[in-house]
Amino acid sequence: MSNIIFCSNCGNQLEYNKSNCECGFSMTQLEKKEISNKLTKINNNILVDDNLKKITEKSNQELFDNYMLSGTYFIGSSAKEDYERKVNFLKLDLIPKVNNWRESIQKAEKILAKDKVEVYGRIIAITDFVLKEFFGPFAVKENNSLQVFEEYKDFGKYQLSETIIENNLNFSDIQTVNFGTIGNDIIKSVGSTLTEGSFKELSKKTEWSKSDIQKVKTEVGVAVAGQLIAGISNMIGQNSKAIKAVREADEELNEQLEEISNVINSLSIEENEIEKQKRLYDKSDVILDTCYNKTLKPIVEELNADPTYIEYKKARKPFDNQQEIIKIDNELLTTKIKVPFWSCLIKNKSQNYLSNWKKRIKKNGKFDRYNEITNMLNIKQHKTLSDFKDFETQKTIEFQEFEKINRRTLKTIPVISENVKYVIGFAGVLKQVKTNITN
Repeated sequence: MSNIIFCSNCGNQLEYNKSNCECGFSMTQLEKKEISNKLTKINNNILVDDNLKKITEKSNQELFDNYMLSGTYFIGSSAKEDYERKVNFLKLDLIPKVNNWRESIQKAEKILAKDKVEVYGRIIAITDFVLKEFFGPFAVKENNSLQVFEEYKDFGKYQLSETIIENNLNFSDIQTVNFGTIGNDIIKSVGSTLTEGSFKELSKKTEWSKSDIQKVKTEVGVAVAGQLIAGISNMIGQNSKAIKAVREADEELNEQLEEISNVINSLSIEENEIEKQKRLYDKSDVILDTCYNKTLKPIVEELNADPTYIEYKKARKPFDNQQEIIKIDNELLTTKIKVPFWSCLIKNKSQNYLSNWKKRIKKNGKFDRYNEITNMLNIKQHKTLSDFKDFETQKTIEFQEFEKINRRTLKTIPVISENVKYVIGFAGVLKQVKTNITN
């Protein structure tokens, strides 16, 4: 049983035997035991079979103990036989073990990446609820205490995008997270996050920083080393210089063995780091899930069942659709395409805008969704950039006015008026989670 757990109200660390958290919340023994059991399970979970490391390191040591060439040879055939024994041990024993271990670590990296996506997806979903539904999409400008939720939302977006890019994930790799009644399909949230124009710019890196461990692991392929070993064997002839040829081949081979040793060392470090990261993200996921169920879920459920809020959501739908159209059009403005010089010269302003717009939306992949929304709104495609900007300005002002009027009523319904402090207080949980995964 874990002696250090966390408070189900604020997410801060808590000694199991303490009755109250510093936030003033008191947990029952049953709550404490459930959390402790979850944390113990996390700490006991092993992602990569440690035997793979042990047998690989043992095989590597055996190579140096039993397969290094002698200091003296009298005939070339003896030297060649020892060299071939060494090569065969590498190809049939050590290299397959290294590759098997590395494949296991790569699978573990994929699992860890999905865990990260789940945590960041939850952060995005929670902050989206707080900012858009509970307080309203324009409330941040009026309420300074909401700025921190905006920061956590940006943090979740950035980290989620970075995780997907670095680990070469696609949406088929990511399972939908059922986050209670929060009303957000995480995959849908992820999709919209990655296509936001301003955010896409953040993820466009010409070069990703990589640790020396990653560099050694990816650039020194042991399978390639195996091919090189086979190539070196061809240097050895059957003439009087056979011993010298064996020595030269072995010298080159030993240089490769240093690289293979580096791979083994780096895999060992990486395995330890993955296990550590796995525990951190699993713990963060448990904190988010536990504190959400304790504090936010009842509020979300009550809000979703409130007649006033239901009517508001229904009336807001056209405005949401308009804002999605605006978002897509702004994304298209940052989508790079090739524009022929003569085409620009011959066509007028409207023709150029429409022609380039079609190229951009085709590249962007949002054509069907754009048509679906415009059909629902019964509006036409913008003919010029000026038309779009006028539409953006007008519809945003109308949306702000709609929110201003409706929020006066929404602020008075009990589920909102009586829970403001609890919702704002959830920022403490997000802070604790961010601290866990960034320190």
